Amino acid sequence: MSGRGLAKTLGLSPTSVSKWLRGRTTPPPETVARAESLLSVNPGTLSRPLGYVVLDEPGRPKSSSVAQAVKSDPQLGPREQAILLTVYRELVRQYGAGRRESAEPTS
Repeated sequence: MSGRGLAKTLGLSPTSVSKWLRGRTTPPPETVARAESLLSVNPGTLSRPLGYVVLDEPGRPKSSSVAQAVKSDPQLGPREQAILLTVYRELVRQYGAGRRESAEPTS
């Protein structure tokens, strides 16, 4: 399939797909998953080389949380996992605090 054909089938611009093919940009994980399905290749064929964690690979349990996804990524060592989980927890803490503040009624 040509880049133009892939772009048309995915409902994207040919320019976007051309940039991916030349390595100038990286498509989002959900677009890569759609492309894998469209091209009838196994999950992970395109996404794994881009560093994406494959969550619906046959024979592999699906991850239901960020922590599980981080821990299941074979490309991450213990140090990288700890860093990512620390950043994630801090984002959740800050986001949760922001949601609570915005949910409080104003007088």
